[in-house]
Amino acid sequence: MEIRPQTVIKMTVVKKNHYCPVFQEGDEIIIKKHCLDTSFNQLNKFCYATLADIYPKCNNLRKQPVGTKDTFVCRDNGIIEIELERLEDEPYDFERKV
Repeated sequence: MEIRPQTVIKMTVVKKNHYCPVFQEGDEIIIKKHCLDTSFNQLNKFCYATLADIYPKCNNLRKQPVGTKDTFVCRDNGIIEIELERLEDEPYDFERKV
């Protein structure tokens, strides 16, 4: 079993400018081990376009110091705004648990 530190990124929906069927202001999404951590939040679905657009921002943020923030505005006329924050790394057991 190998345990290594893994980047943690928190995404928070900080503003909802128009109707969005997926997100509400205040929704938080945690990314651990390059995955959406569904145990943390109550979201049952995630917008595919947002996921595709936010990937490069998350990938870049992983390389920044802890506490660094970035923002994302939805490609669909900016209906939501998300703040991304690089949190402290956490150790992760890379063995798959079933």
